[in-house]
Amino acid sequence: MKARKYNKKDEIEVKNIFSKYWTDNEFLDELAEELDSDNCRFYVAEDDNEIVGVAGLREAPTHLRNHADTKKPAELYIIASKYKNKGTGNLLGQKIIEGSKKLKFTEIVCYSPETHDSSWRFYEKLGFTKHGIINDPDDGYPGMLWKKTL
Repeated sequence: MKARKYNKKDEIEVKNIFSKYWTDNEFLDELAEELDSDNCRFYVAEDDNEIVGVAGLREAPTHLRNHADTKKPAELYIIASKYKNKGTGNLLGQKIIEGSKKLKFTEIVCYSPETHDSSWRFYEKLGFTKHGIINDPDDGYPGMLWKKTL
């Protein structure tokens, strides 16, 4: 398995992975728009020519930047894989960390809703630390703020 930058030919497979995790059409549309924007950097995990995961980073939006400890934070925007417990998430998480460093970000912040608390151990394995519960600015859902200094 390898991780590489997303390119347009990956779009259909990546959107299929998104739809495994999210059913909110508004959010799915936002993700689709971000795939082709200059605001995000996406990576895919590929195994035997099959796209098995996707991850994205971007400059931290204001609501997360306000919680940052450094002046140039990135956001771990999204990470999703087709299969669980195959190492895909870890590979993509490491790619996000590597990509953030290359882009000269100084830390990575991440919001993970309480409804996704089963993934919190994953963030700990990547070296992120918990920094308390915050509310999503769009819908008010509480979730954990995660940080990793680079």
